Amino acid sequence: MENVKEFHNAEQQKNEANEAENFDVFIKAMVQAVEKYGRFVLQELDCVA
Repeated sequence: MENVKEFHNAEQQKNEANEAENFDVFIKAMVQAVEKYGRFVLQELDCVA
């Protein structure tokens, strides 16, 4: 029974690490998009307002 608990804990930690890695990749991609297109978008919004 203890082995099953250890297995589930290891799987949960692996899943959490994978989610954290996916989140980091997503945030980096969003930062790159904002850095690349942010000024253009803000200028377009300024023209509309």
